[in-house]
Amino acid sequence: MKSPITLNENSIHELYKEIYMKADRIIERFLMVMYLFGFFIAFFYDTWFVALGVGTLCLFAYYITKLLLPASNLYQYILSSICTIFAAQYIYQMHGMAEMHFWVFISSTALIIYQNWRLQIPIILIVYIHHGTFAYLQYIGYSEIYFTQLEYMDLTTFLFHAVLATGVCLVSGLWGYTIHNRTVQDALNFKVLSTLQVELQQKAQKIDEMNKDLINVNGEIKEKNEELKTSEEQLRVSSEKLRRINEDLNQLVENRTAALREQNEKLLQHAFINGHKVRGPLARILGMVTLIGKEIKLTTKGNEMLSHLNLSAKELDNILREVQTNLEAAEFKENNGVSST
Repeated sequence: MKSPITLNENSIHELYKEIYMKADRIIERFLMVMYLFGFFIAFFYDTWFVALGVGTLCLFAYYITKLLLPASNLYQYILSSICTIFAAQYIYQMHGMAEMHFWVFISSTALIIYQNWRLQIPIILIVYIHHGTFAYLQYIGYSEIYFTQLEYMDLTTFLFHAVLATGVCLVSGLWGYTIHNRTVQDALNFKVLSTLQVELQQKAQKIDEMNKDLINVNGEIKEKNEELKTSEEQLRVSSEKLRRINEDLNQLVENRTAALREQNEKLLQHAFINGHKVRGPLARILGMVTLIGKEIKLTTKGNEMLSHLNLSAKELDNILREVQTNLEAAEFKENNGVSST
């Protein structure tokens, strides 16, 4: 089973490098607006020294921290603090105008861009310390504190003020936390999709290789089919030739059989003639030899010649008998061959 895909600390750090760079560009413009805003409201009560001194120190603190600790996120917490200090500066410059407190809410909202809920902590702590300290100093008689334009603020009003400020920071912190989780999840999803894309590309490459192999195999199969078709055609031609040869052989056998039968018939006829027509005269010759030997007295020479004639006639008779026997045997074989076919 494959291990689940996760993002390690280095991956998250690399992810937020680019996010922080973009956020810094936006927030630095925001800081410049806040710095210039201090000079703008200095016209009302001639608070030029405050605008220049406090605003310059705030910018110096931000940039010197970022310069000395480039690999740290400490400058973001310094940023959170000086944004609140700028709001306190405006409250003082405008002699406690209530609307200047809104800069705390604006700063809290602006810091959401860093997606770090902890940046809300310096804001709310400085608000508690600043409001509590300056309210107390103003109400015990310090006339140049300028925390509020009201003559008196009771504890209930102060607590509502603090609770509402805390609520704003909580909402901003919640949004920062939610956006952070969404950013990490989106990065994780992107990594998963990238991994799946790589796997799909690898699988697609394997499929392409398999398709190439299949194409090659199909080509080989086509070649084999062509060869089989050629072989089948050759077999068909060979079968046709064999069929013709068999037909020719059958015809040749039939012709040879007919010729042999005709020849056998002629031989049989010739043998019949020799065996029957010659045998009659031969029998008469043997009879004449017998009569001559009994009826006529012959000289010794005549008896000798008659004996030779008798012997020759008997030899001829034996030959005819042998021919007759062979003839009968040939007829028997021919009849058996015909009946078996």
